[in-house]
Amino acid sequence: MKIGIMLRHYEQQEGGVKVYTKKLLPLIFTYGAQHRYLLIYQNPKLVGTYAQYPNVEEVAVRMPGTVPWDQIAVPWIARKKRLDLIFNPKFTIPFFTRAKTMFVLHGSEWFVIPEHFLKHDQWYFNIFVPLYCRFSDAFVAVSNAVKADVVKHIGVDPRKVFPIHNGFDPSLFQPVHDAERLRAVRQKYKLPERFILWCGQIESRKNVARLLRAFARIKDDVPHQLVLAGEQRWSTHAELREMQELRLEDRVYFPGWIQHSDLPAVYSLADLFAFPSLYEGFGIPLIEAMACGCPVVTANTCAPPEVMDGSGWLVDPLSVEDISTGMKRVLLDAELRAGMIAKGIERSKAFSWDQCAKQLLAVFDTLE
Repeated sequence: MKIGIMLRHYEQQEGGVKVYTKKLLPLIFTYGAQHRYLLIYQNPKLVGTYAQYPNVEEVAVRMPGTVPWDQIAVPWIARKKRLDLIFNPKFTIPFFTRAKTMFVLHGSEWFVIPEHFLKHDQWYFNIFVPLYCRFSDAFVAVSNAVKADVVKHIGVDPRKVFPIHNGFDPSLFQPVHDAERLRAVRQKYKLPERFILWCGQIESRKNVARLLRAFARIKDDVPHQLVLAGEQRWSTHAELREMQELRLEDRVYFPGWIQHSDLPAVYSLADLFAFPSLYEGFGIPLIEAMACGCPVVTANTCAPPEVMDGSGWLVDPLSVEDISTGMKRVLLDAELRAGMIAKGIERSKAFSWDQCAKQLLAVFDTLE
């Protein structure tokens, strides 16, 4: 087949979808070498990014705006290049094209917790995501939980939804024992001696306010600080107001974004990874933490139970008491911690980008 890959998002901010794309493209080109690929960018400066692959052609189509690019530019180039399939690692597709279409749905939070989105975002997602799901010939859901959500909320045919788990890099994410490397990373980010780690974009969906309240309940029973690593979004101020009201300023630390290559050391330094999100479509940090030997407390809703599969401590993300009880139990019970660490390292082996790429190619083959 000749497969077009939509890469408008390739130059956007670093994040889960871009990591997904950059990890999978080289594997797809290699394992699916029988196909030819046309990479479609919006920015001409990106042409040549994958020039080393003989089965890859790259083009840039300049058209301002996201919707015109998706719905006019991509179908035009698809017809010109006689594409058999258009694939988008993100969640849009052109509606009117002779080529078959497929995309990746990284979450279903817009339908599960719509109150955590701005009104205009709710409008967009409620109209367009169902259209993408219905018009596509197939699409990937990053977990069985996401598939169940879209079947329930959109009524899409479950036979066209393929659950394929994300992966991670096991050569990078593994326990760090090198004392000098650990010391350097601790110094670089000014990390406390004992800490509970949370990382991501600080916003309401991530449930940071309840995490802060839960930490306030146990702060006198443990010596740890709470480290909140990540970017602050539009809803941050409301979330972090809890910190002042609970007088936690001296026990909560914000290092900002952690460089990707430093994350294994940070996970290894932490005594606990607390991630009680209101919603996770998959949760790559969960497998990264497990692979690095950091025990995990996470939500008992959406994808985390599927990802953890008995290797972490699950809590009700709406219950401050449940979150605090879980964190305290894991921090203070050495035998429980040791068991969770061993199970987590083993569970992380079930996920890989290689496996993800091969499963994606198998879906391509169903559309041939």
